[in-house]
Amino acid sequence: MTSDNSSKNSPNKRMILPSLIVFDLDDCLWTPEMHELSGMPEIPIHGDLGNGQTGVVGLQVMRGRDTVTLYEGARRVLYELATNPIYNGVLLATASSSLEPSYSHACLN
Repeated sequence: MTSDNSSKNSPNKRMILPSLIVFDLDDCLWTPEMHELSGMPEIPIHGDLGNGQTGVVGLQVMRGRDTVTLYEGARRVLYELATNPIYNGVLLATASSSLEPSYSHACLN
């Protein structure tokens, strides 16, 4: 018996997307973990978003050298989800057991 793979690539076949995507934060979207920081991350760090554009790629703690940075893969995925119209109906959420939830909120904002 042979399988027909032509239907997998058919333009008439609709892609099934999840209605919700949930991301963990510490050490999944960014590093370091919030409890490792010496204070609230609040100074935007600008850099290459990896798509020919620049934007905020991290946040630095005011009185310290700690910098929270998005992982490159996370940055690419979040950009794709935010800009590709195919994902307009997909909700995004976060779940975290951070010991410093106010730090996490600062990074999300």
